[in-house]
Amino acid sequence: MNRNFRNAAIINAGAWSHYSRAIGEALIGTDKPFITTGGTLMLAMAGITGRPGTEDDQSEGGPRTDAANYTISLGQQGVRSSVVRLAPMVHSDLDHHGFGPALISAAVGLGLYAVWTLASALWSHAPAQALIEFDRALMYWLGLVLFGSFGWTRERMVWAVRLLALAMVVVAVSGLITRVLPELHSIQASIENDRLSYPLSYWNAVGIFAAVTIVFCIGLATRREETPWVKALAAGAVPLATATLYFCFSRGALAALAIGLVVFVLLCVRRELIASAISIVPPTVVAVLLCLGTHALSTKHYADATGVSEGHNLTLELIGCALAAAALRLATMPLDRSLDRIAISPARRRRAWIVTVVAAVLVVVVAGIALNAPHRIRNGVDKFTESGTLQDPKELQDRYTTLNNNGRVVQWELGWETFESHPLLGTGAGTYAQVWAKEGNGVFKVVNAHSVYFEALSNLGAPGLILFLIALFSIMVGLALRIRGPDQVLYAATFAAVFTWAIHAGFDWDWEMPATGFFIFGVGGMAIAARASGSRASASASGQTTASEASSDKTTADGTTADDADRTTADAPKPTPARAAGRPLRIALGIGCLALVVSPALVAISQGMLNSAVRNLQAGNCGKASHEALDAIHVLSVRPEPYQVLGFCDSRAGEHQLAIQVLETAVDRDPGEWESYYGLALVKGAAGVDPRGDARKAHELAPHVLLTEEAVEMFETKDPEKWRRRALKARLPIL
Repeated sequence: MNRNFRNAAIINAGAWSHYSRAIGEALIGTDKPFITTGGTLMLAMAGITGRPGTEDDQSEGGPRTDAANYTISLGQQGVRSSVVRLAPMVHSDLDHHGFGPALISAAVGLGLYAVWTLASALWSHAPAQALIEFDRALMYWLGLVLFGSFGWTRERMVWAVRLLALAMVVVAVSGLITRVLPELHSIQASIENDRLSYPLSYWNAVGIFAAVTIVFCIGLATRREETPWVKALAAGAVPLATATLYFCFSRGALAALAIGLVVFVLLCVRRELIASAISIVPPTVVAVLLCLGTHALSTKHYADATGVSEGHNLTLELIGCALAAAALRLATMPLDRSLDRIAISPARRRRAWIVTVVAAVLVVVVAGIALNAPHRIRNGVDKFTESGTLQDPKELQDRYTTLNNNGRVVQWELGWETFESHPLLGTGAGTYAQVWAKEGNGVFKVVNAHSVYFEALSNLGAPGLILFLIALFSIMVGLALRIRGPDQVLYAATFAAVFTWAIHAGFDWDWEMPATGFFIFGVGGMAIAARASGSRASASASGQTTASEASSDKTTADGTTADDADRTTADAPKPTPARAAGRPLRIALGIGCLALVVSPALVAISQGMLNSAVRNLQAGNCGKASHEALDAIHVLSVRPEPYQVLGFCDSRAGEHQLAIQVLETAVDRDPGEWESYYGLALVKGAAGVDPRGDARKAHELAPHVLLTEEAVEMFETKDPEKWRRRALKARLPIL
C-alpha cells in the first residue's frame, strides 16, 4: 500500500485501516509478505523521541496507527508483515529539488521582502536607494534558493559546515595577523585604527564574524560523528578566533557570542560537551588572559616597536594555546567513548535533569542575592539607556566593562518614531540616512539604524519587518526541527550561529555586511531544504529515523530480519521517481538567477566607477573624474552621486549652466537627499545665480549638518560676487 502523505489530510483516515484489514485477512496463513507504509510522525506523537524508532514501537489509537498495529500483528498469523515508517516529505514531489515547507516559507518571505523593498521607491521617490537595498536582499535570496535547491543530504550539510568553518577561521586568523604581526601583513590606516577591522573594514563586523566562527568550531569539536583530526583542528581554532574577537573590542559581538553559546549548550546537552569543554575552555581562557596582558596591541600604536614586540610574544603564546586545545581534544577522545558506554535509563535522566535545573536555579538565586544582582542590573540598564556617545578609553580593554549604548538608543527611538508616523509603508528603503539628517541629533552622521529590525520598521513599515521575520524564523524553525534528528550537535551549532547573528543584527549593521550574514541564507537554506531526490530516507523533520535504518540488526514482527524485508521491498514494483524535471528545473533556476544578478552587477560596476570618480575629483583630475562619472551614469542612471561629481567638474571648468542642469538632474534622482541641493547651491553661487533657496532646502533636509548651516550663512547676501567667491571656497559634500 502506497500512501501519499501529501494528500493525507483530505483522505478519510479510516480508509487506511479498512484497506489493511481487507488485504490482511486474505493473506492470513499464506506465509506471503505484506508491507505497508507508515509515518514517522506517528511515533513522535506517541512520545517516542530521542532515539531511533524500531518495529517494536507502537502507538495507541487513531485509524492510521491502528492500521500499522494491525499489520504488525499479522506476523503472528502466518503473514510475513512489515511496516516501513517514512518521513512525510519522502512521498512529496516537492522534495526533488530541496523545496520543502521550511525552504519555501523562507524563500517566499525573503522574496516578498525584496519586492517590497524595491516597490518602496514608489512612495519614497528615492529609486537609487531602493535599488541598492533591493540588490542586497536579492543577493541573500539567491543564496537561500541556490543552496537550498541542491536538496538536503547529511553528507552535504556536514561538508558545508566544515568548509564554512575552515573559510571563516582563515579569514579570522588573517585579520589577527594584521594586529600581532603587522610587518608580515600590514594594512592602511582607517577610522579607529586601534580596533581590528581587517579584512571586513568594520570592527564590529569582524567581531560577529569571529563569534560565529567560534560557535561553528565548538560544534565540530563536540560532534560525536566527527573525525578525530577535524575535532582537533576545530578545537585548536577556538583560541585563535577568540583572540581575533578580543582585538575588535566589540562588546555587542561578545554579548551575542555568550548568548549563542548558552543556546548551543541548552540545545545540545550531550556527554561529548564534557570532553570538548575540557579541551577548549582552559586554552581559550589562557589566550584571553594573554590578550588582556598586552598594552600597545590595544592601541593604534600596535605597529610601533613596543607593539611589534608584544605581537611576536603573543603570537607564540596563541599558537601554544591552539596546539594545546587540539592536543587535549585528541587526548580526550577515549573519554568520549567511555562516557558513551555509560547506560542511563530515561527515569534517571529525568531525575538528573531535575536536579541539575534546581541546582542551577539555586546557584543563580544565591549568587544574585550575594552580589546584589537586581540593583546592579537596574543600574546597568539605566547606564546603557541614558548614556550617549562612547569615548574610547586609552586602552580599549576598558570598553568591555563600560555600559554605554554609543548612541544606538537614540537611533532606535528615531526608527520607532518614524514607524509610528508611517506604520504601513515606512519612508522607503535606504532612506534612514535622510530621516536622521532631518530629525536626528546631528552629533554624528548616521546611514543605518544600527538594527535591521528598527530599520525595517522605519524604512518599510510593519509589512517589511513581518516579511523579514518570516524568512528568518523559517530558517530557525527548520533548523530547530532538524536538531531533534540525527546529528543533533551539528544542527544545534548551526542554529546557535544563526541565533548569534540574529541577536547581533539587532544592534549593528550585520544585514548591510553580507560577509557576516550570507552564511545565514546559504548554509541555512541547505540545512532546511527537503531531502535531495534519490537520497536515503534517514530522518524526518520530526527527528525520527525510518524503520529500514533503525532496525538493521533487528527482526520484523514475523521473525524475519530487516534485510529480508528490504529484499522483499526491493522485489516489489517501484514507482518511477519524478526526476525527469530535475535538469530542466535547475537550468531554468540557473537562468533566472543569472537574470536576477544583472541588477546587483550594475550597482557594483557603477559604484566602482563612482568611487574612482570621487578619488580623481579629490585629486583635482576633473577630466578623468568626469569621464568616470559619465560611465557610471551610463551603467546606472538612477543614482544622484555621479551627477554631483559631473556637475562640480563642469562648474570648475566654467560650464556653469551645464553644471546647474546636471545638479538639477541629481535633485530629480533623489529629492530627499540634501547633498544634491547643497551642491546645486554651490554651482549656482559659482555662476552668480541666486543659491539661497537651494541652500535653505538643503538645511531643511539636514538642519543639524554643519555644511548646510554654513551654506545658509555664507549665501545670506544679495551680492553675486560674494556668492561666487564663497561658493568656490566651500567644501564639497561628497569629499
